[in-house]
Amino acid sequence: MWKPGKPDLYENNGGTVLAIAGKDFVVIGGDTRLSSGCAILSRTQTKLCPLSKQMVVAATGCWCDAVSLTNLLKVKQQGYENQHHKVMSIESMAQMLSVVQYQRRHLPYNVSPILGGIDQDGQGAVFSYDCIGHFVRESSRVEGTAVGILQPVLDNQIGETSEQPALTKERALAIAKDAFITAAQSDMFTGDSVIINVITKDSIKVEKMQLGKDEF
Repeated sequence: MWKPGKPDLYENNGGTVLAIAGKDFVVIGGDTRLSSGCAILSRTQTKLCPLSKQMVVAATGCWCDAVSLTNLLKVKQQGYENQHHKVMSIESMAQMLSVVQYQRRHLPYNVSPILGGIDQDGQGAVFSYDCIGHFVRESSRVEGTAVGILQPVLDNQIGETSEQPALTKERALAIAKDAFITAAQSDMFTGDSVIINVITKDSIKVEKMQLGKDEF
């Protein structure tokens, strides 16, 4: 039980991550700012962790929990590859991440992860999670301190009821960049720069875009 004078085990270090799934690609990105209250701890910390050439996990929340969780996933992925001589599919990794979180349900990881990559049918896949491992596959997802601002934007642009043009890789990338620009203008915990990974069956292309800096 937390008591006054003891450190907060569930500090939220802020920031925002998002992912968009297309027909044969995924766009997944995160800003690079880490904060503690009104103090900026880092302006250059990526929130993306590649697990294979077709799979990336993005995480925001308590940063030490995010590092612990993503490192554990990398170890499990490498162990699977060493044992079976092939890379774990994103469907299997999605279930693995759920199990890992559920095993910590009594002291959950204070992390909001998004898993993105290419599934066994060659289609883009995005999975989002709650703190104890329940997960769902979605066409787009935002997590972090700007979720209330950006999720409605993504739903409007690429949701199932959207009347927008077909979702191409270029359009998804443009939507992601515009979303982070909006987040940086409205959310003090999102900023500095954004790193975006464009995942296809052949590779992961990395793009970086500078955002405005707030001096606080």
